[in-house]
Amino acid sequence: MNDVPATRSGRAPRGRAAAVGLSREQVISAAIAQIDAKGLSAFSLRELARGLGVSPAVIYWHVGGSKEDLFAAIAATITGQLAAAQDPLAPWTDRLRQVFLAYRASVHRHPNVSPLLGAQMKSNGVANLDWIEIVLAALSDGGFQGDALRNAFNALIGGLCGFVTVELAPAPSSEDGAWQDRVAARMAEVDPEAYPLTHAALPELANRIFVLRWQNGAQVPYDDSYTVLLDLLIDGLAARARSSATLETPEPLHG
Repeated sequence: MNDVPATRSGRAPRGRAAAVGLSREQVISAAIAQIDAKGLSAFSLRELARGLGVSPAVIYWHVGGSKEDLFAAIAATITGQLAAAQDPLAPWTDRLRQVFLAYRASVHRHPNVSPLLGAQMKSNGVANLDWIEIVLAALSDGGFQGDALRNAFNALIGGLCGFVTVELAPAPSSEDGAWQDRVAARMAEVDPEAYPLTHAALPELANRIFVLRWQNGAQVPYDDSYTVLLDLLIDGLAARARSSATLETPEPLHG
């Protein structure tokens, strides 16, 4: 059921009248719902507009002049709630853990949106400033600035957001599960002489690691692996910050 009131003629209003009866939040929520149901590759602006009872121009009126603006707004909706996940009084390393754990949980609620967040430039832009600010604030409190700040930021976003994007990568949608069956069958036929280590580890690895799987992280989550990467990155940045602070501290004068 849509929230756009009908005119006296019984038809849904168009143009500015429809835009006034529809909120930006409703547009974004409906777009996310369509992606949840059909996947990002099947997203249709015309279908979104039809579902809301408006023209595509009304969608643009709310979110900007292009589909890319809508995608940026969707990304900002997913990441814009992350500030609330952190304790502002916690150490900077704990805040980063809180934020990136919340990021993964948020994307897992909408796994079909994950390629938009990590693998497409369409979601970039100033709509993500809240997300950028909280990560930069934590890193700045850790002593990072200049080139070191930029590199630390890219390591976190590339590593952790990239992990989630790969974890939730969609399987082929055109074969009705046949692709998954083929991959599973081929996994059972791995030659132990040609690949002895892989064959021996298959009970632990099959369908549970990247590149040797037929289901994505929405069906088989990679919780422990994500935690390992999170710890490695944050502990590594903390060690780097301590090392930098030690180098910058002048030695006491003796005499």
